[in-house]
Formats: sequence, structure tokens, C-alpha cells
Amino acid sequence: MGDKKRCYSCMENYESYKSVCPYCGYDENSPYNPMYIAPGTILHERYMVGVLLGFNGEGATYTAYDQTIGCKVLIREYVPINLCTRVKNKPVISVNYNNLAKYKAFMVEFTELNKSLARFRNNTNIIPAVDMFAENNTTYTVYEHVEGISLLEFLKDNAGELSWEQVSKLFPQLFTTIGIIHNAGITHRAISPETIYVTEKGELKLSAFCISAVRTANAGLEYELFKGYAAPEQYSASTSSRQGSWTDVYGVCALLYRVLTGCMPTEASSRMESDNLCEPNALNRKIPPHVSRVIMEGMNISGRDRIQTITELVTKLFEQPTEEVNPVIPATVAPPIDDYTKRFNSRQPYDAPAPAPQNEYYDRPQNGYNNQNDYQNPQNGYNDGYYDDGSNYNDGYDDGNQSDYKYEKVSSIDKFKIPIIIGVLLFAILMVIIVAILGVLSPKSSKDESTYSSAPDNIIEATTTTEQTTDTLDGTMLDLTGKYFDITQQKYDDVFKLEATYEYNDDYENGQIFEQDIAEGESFKTGETTVHVKVSKGSSKAKIPDYSGCSVSQYEALLQGMNIKYQLVEDTSSNASANTVTKLELNGNTAGAGDQIDIATGERLMVYYSTKAAETEAPTTTAHTEATQAVTTAVTQAPTEQPTEPPTEKPTEQNPQSSTDSNIQPQQ
Repeated sequence: MGDKKRCYSCMENYESYKSVCPYCGYDENSPYNPMYIAPGTILHERYMVGVLLGFNGEGATYTAYDQTIGCKVLIREYVPINLCTRVKNKPVISVNYNNLAKYKAFMVEFTELNKSLARFRNNTNIIPAVDMFAENNTTYTVYEHVEGISLLEFLKDNAGELSWEQVSKLFPQLFTTIGIIHNAGITHRAISPETIYVTEKGELKLSAFCISAVRTANAGLEYELFKGYAAPEQYSASTSSRQGSWTDVYGVCALLYRVLTGCMPTEASSRMESDNLCEPNALNRKIPPHVSRVIMEGMNISGRDRIQTITELVTKLFEQPTEEVNPVIPATVAPPIDDYTKRFNSRQPYDAPAPAPQNEYYDRPQNGYNNQNDYQNPQNGYNDGYYDDGSNYNDGYDDGNQSDYKYEKVSSIDKFKIPIIIGVLLFAILMVIIVAILGVLSPKSSKDESTYSSAPDNIIEATTTTEQTTDTLDGTMLDLTGKYFDITQQKYDDVFKLEATYEYNDDYENGQIFEQDIAEGESFKTGETTVHVKVSKGSSKAKIPDYSGCSVSQYEALLQGMNIKYQLVEDTSSNASANTVTKLELNGNTAGAGDQIDIATGERLMVYYSTKAAETEAPTTTAHTEATQAVTTAVTQAPTEQPTEPPTEKPTEQNPQSSTDSNIQPQQ
């Protein structure tokens, strides 16, 4: 009864006989996603992995417990699931041979990024990386666990927005930190209310650093862009769409737009087609005009015309405006003075209006406001006695002098217009009722009666069904084209179900969706809709790989990874060493490396191998290379070093069915 166990969610200890955590309500019997690490797994002989917190095209983040220090931490695992899979019931990752080079290249970038971030562990505005290690054919980064809430939640607790005065006190340190990481060659690319956390001390911390391929559309990994905050250049992987510090400037300005106005900015991809983004000052008149202009300059669609650095942005945001903020409108554009205006100017008000309320914000000259002009300018959004359009006046009070207002006389026709319309409508309704009654009472043949009685029922049923369906359509379909089926299925499992039909497609990679039966933008019922999609099986043709230096089992792994159908044939006439491939045949003809094979039509490659030496020599097993050796090397390599292919060992005499591991194990 006295034994304790640790909750995989909140990491608190509680009695072992309980299955539900009394602190957070987590049920230890809750199912977990088999693509990710099972809760309770121990990594690096130190960290106990907890529940999965989130994932994207680069990897996954887990809550964890550091058993050495005795504290809660976060663990980030490099696991691009469109390039690899996880061995069933194990934390080990298996990599498809075709994806091996790409997998290792992105892993080196992931490692170098986190090594660079580790140098900023003393910066209070970045969630620090405290440890890194290689295991299970991949790399892990350990982060300090920070108590706090996202900026998005913080805004919800503060009426959805903040004032410029609050922003000018809360954000400068974060801006300084972003400038520092830019100087270190790091671009964040995902600055948004969801990636910034507010601590209990009121500090802002920037999180969610990822490699560039995850923050750029169609760059080789399943991408994750934050709608409204991603810069236009992030929607294209072309070399012309350069990214840099100006990319984060866009994100920072979009963040300020959201924080100051309470409205999320229009998505950059939509702005590139039709830019109708309103200035912040038009949504919230309390935003200083010069701040509003700087935000719009920082969100320029063109990266070249945008503010280039955070330093330049901060300077413009906090500098004193030189021009008059609210100039008085020249007399040339003043509204025309008519008889009504003359009479109004000559009268005495019944009650003088109270003085304009003093706002502590407008009294601050450094903010660029002149409170004397704020209430004198007819364009500043206030109505204090000026004409809106040259004809209508609203001075905010009633002086009791009704003779100043003209009323339109009501004609005799207008007096009878409404009763006549009502009478006509009543007559029309009465006629419809009479026709319906006569139709029911009139005799018809049995065939006509059958037709007449069934038609209305069908129409009513169809109408009712349509209305019910429309009432329950609460979702809008996304464009799934180009997304990887496995990732999409897991990400949107609670929104809709996916049913896949697999076909060969030369334009899409293996596993990518290339067709969907519910088009983008169509409505559907959340949680009860099944989307039928077509998923690519890869190209219908493949090049036959070279078998030189490969054992039979190694060559089989190559063919399996490329979805090439094959058949092993013992070559009794060959004098080659045992367990080696001697020749290839395709459709009865000799084939070689580089020849094309049609996978879609089911062409089968005949693989001849020698086993002669196996009769006299006992089979041996090739020494297995440690699975994490390549990953450890990648962690310690300089960024300029290029990833290399896994070394192959000299074939030894062995059973043809035995296998040899490479540094990073190819998927079998």
C-alpha cells in the first residue's frame, strides 16, 4: 500500500494501487500512438518518458522526468515520420533505405540547431536545452520544463488584446533575444502566440525552434506553418524565396498586430493574391499611428521592401515621431457651410457638453499623441460636433429646439401603401389554400393518386434531410493534396476519418495524398465524416540498384525498400563466393544496375545467387555495428561536414536469409 509510482503526465508520485492520477486525472491505461515512444520508456538510462505533448514533420515532444536530478523536463525526439517508422513495441527507429541520406542530412541540421541553442541556456527568453544524446537511431534534446501559459491563453485572460503601453513594457527583452539569435545565424520562422510562453514572473520565453524544412512548404518534410504569422516566402521552397531575419520581422509584426488589435492577420498566401489587410490603427484607434505604420511596413509582402532586421524594427517602433500625428484638416477640404450650419453656429447650446475625458495614454507626448488634436480632428474617429459628410450633424446632446430639424411630409399614397400590400398578400395566401383543398377533393385515377401522394412525401423527406445535414455541417475541408497520409491521419483523427486507395503516381512521393473526394472548402460534419483519398505508392518505375559489394540479404533489403518484386534463384554454375549475387535477369534478358523495371505492371526481377561455398564452410554472422554510432558521429560533426552513406562490410559466408545491420538500420 505504501509503494509509489510516477504519473506519466504531471510526473507526480501517487499510490501504486491507483490507476488514475489524483493530481491531474491521467489514466495509466490510456492508449498511446504506436508511432511514438510508449510512456514509461527509459532513455539514456536517465530520463523516463511521459505522454506525447505534440509532433510535427521534424519530430515529437514528450513530457519526461530526469531521474538523476529529480525534476520534470521536456524531451524533443528527431523523428520525421515521412522518412522513417518505429519498430513495433520498441523505441528504435527504422529508416527506409531510399530515405536514408535525407534522414541523416536533416538529423545533422537538427543536431546543429540544438547545439547552437544550447549556447543560449543563460538567456531568460529562450527555453534552454540542457542535454543532448544519441539513441535508437536518432537524436534527442532535453529542455528545461517551464511553468507558464502560452501567449494565446494569456491574451484570452486579458480581453483578447494588450495596449501599446503594456506591449512596450513586456516585449523589448524578447525582441532583443530574437536579434541575438539572428546574429548567431538562427532564424525562428514560427513566431506566434502559440510558440511564446508567459511565465509566472511575467517573462516571455520563445520555444518551438525547428529546422527550416519544417517551416517551409514543400521542402522535403511535412511542413508546419502558423497561419497569419508565416511570411510569404515560407510558402515556397524555391531559391527565389529567400529567408532570413526579415522572415522573423514579418512574424514579429504579425504578432504585434494580433496582440494590439485582438485580430489575427490575414494569411500571407491570401495576401499575395489580394492584399486587403487593414492597418492596426483602423481596428484600434488607441494604437499610435507611427506604430501602426511600422507594423504594416514590417508585414510587407515583398521581403526586399520589408524592414530587414529586428534592430531596425525596434528603432522605428520606439522612436519619437517627428510629424504631427493628427493635423487639422485644411480649410479647402472643410464641409460646405449651408443655411443649417449658419443657424447652428449662431445658436447657444442648451447644455454645454462636458470637457473631453482625459486619457492617461493620450497625455504621454512620447507616444506621439496630442490630446488637443484628438478631439478636434473629424478624421480621428471621434464625433464631437463636426459634420460627418457635410450634411448630418450629431453633437451628442439634444438642445430641445425641434424647429432646427426638417421632417419629410407623408403623402396620401404612403398612408395607404402598407394596408394595400398586406391585403394583396392575404388574398394570395387564401387562393393557395383554396387550390390545395380543391386538389385534395378532386377525383383522380389510381395511378394519378399514387403519383400525387408519393411525390410530396419524397420532396418533404429530401428537404428535411438536407436541412438536418446543413445544420450539422460544422467543418471546412482542408486541401490534403501533397500531405503524407500517415501524418494526416494521426493529426486529424478526431476531425475526420481517412480511407486510402493506393495507386502508383509519378508526380507524388510514396505515401503522399494526391486526390480527395471532398474538395477543399466544402463543409462536412466533424467527427463523423470519412474522406476517401488516393495515396501514391511512388513512381510506377524504378531503377534496378547495383548489387556489387552486397550480400544476398543486403540486396533483398534494397529491393524491398524500392518496392521491386524479385525472386531468388540459386546459381549452381557459378564459382562465386557463397551468399553473393551473381547476375540479374528481367523478362528473360540480362539486366544490370540502372535498368528500369516497371513496378506497376508487376515485373519481377530474377536474382541469381551462389551458395556453393556454403556446403563446405560453416556459416558465420557478420558483426553488428552499434545502431547509434552514426548518430553520435553526426552530433559531434561540424556543420560543414556532409552526411555519408553507411559503410558496407565485406561479405562473409553466411546463410542467405541472415541480415546485416548498417549504422542506421534500413527498414526491412
